Amino acid sequence: MLLFVILFNLVITCINCYLVVKLWQLYGSLQQITDQLTNIEQQVGELFSLTRNQILKGQQETAQLRQYYQTLHIQLAIAQKMLRTLKLFWTIGYRLQNFRRLKKKIS
Repeated sequence: MLLFVILFNLVITCINCYLVVKLWQLYGSLQQITDQLTNIEQQVGELFSLTRNQILKGQQETAQLRQYYQTLHIQLAIAQKMLRTLKLFWTIGYRLQNFRRLKKKIS
């Protein structure tokens, strides 16, 4: 009976030692994963801090482009009105010239 108790305790001890080794290996793996995730988190934080500045710069440049576009749009509208006016004067002048010729022919 004593031999059975001693052998049973030895078996339990071996199983516990095996579990301790596996848990120690798992702890090492989890520690490596934790270190890698910490490094990734730091790199992502640095990346986001850089992109935040780029996004702000892009927003400022977009606002500038909108202002330039609005100015260009106003200038284009003015140029179109001027061209329409010039075309109208040209048409009036051409018709007046034709009218004068016709009037000379009739007289």
